Amino acid sequence: MRMKKLMLLIAVAMLALAHRSDGQQARPVAEQLKLAAVMPRGAMVYVQASDLSALMKTWLASPVRSKFYDSASFAAFQKSHVYLKLQDRKKDFETAIGVGLDEKRLAELAGRASAVSVYDIGKLEMVFVTEVPRARAVASALFKLAPQFSERSADGTSYYVRDVTTDGGRLNQQFCFAYVEGMLIVTTTEGLMIRAVSNAKASGADSLSSDVVALAEQAGGFSAHDVTMWLDQGRLNRNRYFDNYWIHHNAEGALANIESGLIDLRITREGMNEQRWFKMGVGGQGLGVSGMSAEQIAAFMKFAPANAQLVQVHSAATPEHLSSEIEESLFGKLPEESWSPPEIPDKTRTTGSEDEHTRAERYSRLDSRFDIDVDDEQAPKRAAGDGGQASSKKSSGEPAGSDFAKSVGPILANVSTTSYCELVRSRSEAGKPFVRFERAIVAQLKPDGAVNREALEAAILSELRARFVVAGTQPRLEWQDEGAVRFVAQSLLEQGAAYSVSGSYLVLASSRELASDILQAAKACGVEELVILKKDRYEID
Repeated sequence: MRMKKLMLLIAVAMLALAHRSDGQQARPVAEQLKLAAVMPRGAMVYVQASDLSALMKTWLASPVRSKFYDSASFAAFQKSHVYLKLQDRKKDFETAIGVGLDEKRLAELAGRASAVSVYDIGKLEMVFVTEVPRARAVASALFKLAPQFSERSADGTSYYVRDVTTDGGRLNQQFCFAYVEGMLIVTTTEGLMIRAVSNAKASGADSLSSDVVALAEQAGGFSAHDVTMWLDQGRLNRNRYFDNYWIHHNAEGALANIESGLIDLRITREGMNEQRWFKMGVGGQGLGVSGMSAEQIAAFMKFAPANAQLVQVHSAATPEHLSSEIEESLFGKLPEESWSPPEIPDKTRTTGSEDEHTRAERYSRLDSRFDIDVDDEQAPKRAAGDGGQASSKKSSGEPAGSDFAKSVGPILANVSTTSYCELVRSRSEAGKPFVRFERAIVAQLKPDGAVNREALEAAILSELRARFVVAGTQPRLEWQDEGAVRFVAQSLLEQGAAYSVSGSYLVLASSRELASDILQAAKACGVEELVILKKDRYEID
């Protein structure tokens, strides 16, 4: 009897070890991304959902859906060139095949594991695959139209095809669908259908799986969850449609050295968790974790509060770069344009209507002029990229702004390893129309590093005065102690800056709430040695 109980306990233990801590059975990466094996090679983007049917049901029933379609953002998107182009192309396909292509059609066709690959953005060449029972696929509106399509064969499997003339008659394509090996396959070219059918029968050298799985196997800690996306970022960077319509317009900047990427999204009741892995090309510096051990990264992650929406760990950077990141996190980003003196009003005009029209045109759109027009004329002139100096046309009598990054750089160079973690979260406040972004930097210090308190305090006070104090006033700004924390006591702002030196980490935050949450997170994880620098900024009525 005791032997049976022992064997039962061993069996339970073995079963537990076969599962990961999240309750999912550990599976090979190729199995987690199995639909990539059906996709022909050459795709720019591959996106898969673990259960598309469930996601579509959730989306269609969600109140967020109606709010999105009623929003001003979507109304503006409907007027964009890319939206109108997509709508025209969709209408051409719908007219040709005789059935609508919308969210409800996708929900009808969607099975559990599903994926889509995009091969040509301009021509909308793509492949859609979903695992769905044959009976459900055959009962769909798409298969009911099969008699109106041409039936052809590839590798002994029938597929249905219909020609589509689109792009104002300049482009001839096909709309194809088939049911193969338990999967519904839909393509927008016949060539892609033939290749997909072949891969579904027996995945080989023409499969996208080799590219997707290769990156996933190199991505430490990767596991496919609700939605996973693979990108051939190098090809996307060279694509004119991506370059024109990608909202951030950074194909030649932050994305330039990225060869490929893998993004995984996990949806829970608490929120969404997104993880990213990138393969860098020649000259690429990675996204901050190259050269860092798992222990170093884990140590930084202990500082992240549960509600932090972005956590980025960066390996050794230059002191100048770290200083700039600290400056932006604490004080915000400066306008790109160099300072220029305010316009001198034209007193010669006599027509009131002309003045009103000019004023309306001048303020018709929000741009960098607002960062200049409302500035105090006597304040130090500073802008991003100008080294803290005013325009070269300024007179010698104009005050020159101090450069926080250059002041803090030498301090950090002596005490910091320049490895750091960036934390960001958003917060909405009752009665206020705008979302407030809170940012923080956690910097690792050298074992024997000693922060120059006097220089650090002087740099912070100087930047606070330059950015937030009106010239001609003399607010009382002084450092005081409260326990182990030193903070700025003053009469103008409700809260200034504070710091405490103790240990091997330096934490800088743009709000005392975020700084407090970071401390709580670190304390909960057993991190005892901290350096805290926090800075709050409030509006003045």
